[in-house]
Amino acid sequence: MAAAAAQTEALALADLRERYRRYEQSVRAISAEKAKTRLAYLARLFDFLGPPGTVGELLARLVPPMIDAFVADYAPRHGPGSRRDMHAAIRSFLRFAWEEGYLPRDLSALVPTVRDVTVRRLPKALPEACIAALEQGLGGADAQDLRDAAIVCLLKTYGVRGAQIRRLLLEHIDWESERLLFPACKGGNAVEQHLTTEAGNRLADWLTEGRPPSSYREVFLDLRSGTPLTHSRDLSRIIGRRLREAGVCVPAGVSCGTHGFRHAFAARLVGKIPFKDLADMLGHRSPASTLAYSRVDVQALRQAALPWPGGQA
Repeated sequence: MAAAAAQTEALALADLRERYRRYEQSVRAISAEKAKTRLAYLARLFDFLGPPGTVGELLARLVPPMIDAFVADYAPRHGPGSRRDMHAAIRSFLRFAWEEGYLPRDLSALVPTVRDVTVRRLPKALPEACIAALEQGLGGADAQDLRDAAIVCLLKTYGVRGAQIRRLLLEHIDWESERLLFPACKGGNAVEQHLTTEAGNRLADWLTEGRPPSSYREVFLDLRSGTPLTHSRDLSRIIGRRLREAGVCVPAGVSCGTHGFRHAFAARLVGKIPFKDLADMLGHRSPASTLAYSRVDVQALRQAALPWPGGQA
């Protein structure tokens, strides 16, 4: 144990992070993207523990009361998804630190599992009238209008996530075969779809008339910096601003970002195409993720409901 302690004192924080990253990818077999995300969560834990000093001093603060304090501090300011990912990252790191001899015992059991409620509230779709009004306000011919019209068209037509719009590359558009490939994200599957005439025209207008010359391969760029749209808030700001400019009043509880389009897409198709096809179009790996949209078709659910015993048939 003394040798392990000496090794820990001589270890730089960057080296510890790199060893943890390799452990996650080689031992736990997680993706490089997920390992990067876990490192970002881990940085928040380290910040909470205070100035790092040496790695040995930092790890010495990883005691049950500090772990409990961090979990309690993080919970009120973040949703269940973020808490679930944070707790998973901490548990994984604590297990790694124990297995590698950086901690004298396994503390991973101290970090609770965030309960994932499968049956959530009904997804709230952006009404079709709002989408139509938004599109009507995007008839301009300047670069910003062409870009935003293409983004809205893709969101409406394919129901993909905002991250898939941001990560769309020029080579993902197969003009000859009329196919469009949206890369996988959030642990889901990639989505390959037919390139509709409207979507193709919108993309062509943006790429030929609006998109500035660039070495970046991403389809959509920020017009001021010329760099790709890298954060979810970039698209949310675009959609929110366009909704305000079009005078569209979005119902309470409906996302003013990209997810309202995704819910609208699913609500439009639920009950009209096979369930498996809808899951594939949404890029879901688990049918449970798609199941939430089956509750959107209220009329079909009423028909499926059994009569209450003793009530009217």
